[in-house]
Amino acid sequence: MGTSKGRWVLVACGAIPVAVVLLLRGGRNPSTSATSPAVSYQNAVAMIASRQASDIRIAIPEARSILLTHGAPTRRAFVLLHGLTDSPLQFAPLAQQLFVDGSNVFVPRFPRHGLPGGTARELETLTSAELRGFADSVVISALGLGDSVIVMGLSMGGATAAWIAQERSVTRAVLIAPALEAGRIPSLLDRPVVGLADRLPEVTWHARPDSGHPDRELGLSTRAVAAVLEVGGWVLRDAAHSAPATRQMVFLVNANDRTVRESAEEELAREWARHGAAAAVYELPDSLRLPHNVVAAPPDPVLAGEMRELLRELSYGERPSMLVRAIPVSAR
Repeated sequence: MGTSKGRWVLVACGAIPVAVVLLLRGGRNPSTSATSPAVSYQNAVAMIASRQASDIRIAIPEARSILLTHGAPTRRAFVLLHGLTDSPLQFAPLAQQLFVDGSNVFVPRFPRHGLPGGTARELETLTSAELRGFADSVVISALGLGDSVIVMGLSMGGATAAWIAQERSVTRAVLIAPALEAGRIPSLLDRPVVGLADRLPEVTWHARPDSGHPDRELGLSTRAVAAVLEVGGWVLRDAAHSAPATRQMVFLVNANDRTVRESAEEELAREWARHGAAAAVYELPDSLRLPHNVVAAPPDPVLAGEMRELLRELSYGERPSMLVRAIPVSAR
């Protein structure tokens, strides 16, 4: 699936069923240095090629990491991070659009995703430390792809992008429905419930195979969800007392989304603003009835086109021209 100009795969979003909010995990992630080594374009491509070679050995073709490159560093380089139980296929249309616009685009496969015959059980051993290590590795690779690096993520990818924004200096982080806290659970119960995942047995939901989406894991693992939310919780805690390494962040939240808690996303934006970062929050109205995976094209072709343009605008740091309303972010 490579060409002389690029190699690519797309990304699909992994929704997190609200039932798993009863099995969240807490714990503190160790803080790390916000500095990253300089990487040449050749070294960046070599590191990504090594990742793709590993994908060829262990992942199905539809779920492998994508690199779309123009053969040299570009003005902007984009990293697109998919959702839990999904694959790089989720972001394919946006990746292709950004590539055609002239940017290099990297869409990595998350650990333990896209394995042959994979089910949610494959995700049981996913840890927050593994997610943080993954985040570090993709940022280091991306630094050689362009003069500026923009990271965009959905759900699990959004929580990972939030960690990158807090700990690593990139040009901009775009967080789409980031999984910072689960929806439909009272805030006062968050911390007590968080510790349960270490004590309770793993619970895995299985789903029937979907021949139309072979890149997606079937079902959901509570321990994998807990690992993602542990990353999100750590970002919220660290942002309360430490300035983020990245200075420009954009949130896209969805009023119809009950999977993740919008108030946590707004809280993180306020904390970052309090530390002097430029944080903007845009909300999709409940009337659109969009699912947690707002990256997937809706059935209505007009709305699908508007959503594609919205994602493009957010990618470039432009003020959205349609669909959303801006939510004021005031530093506390």
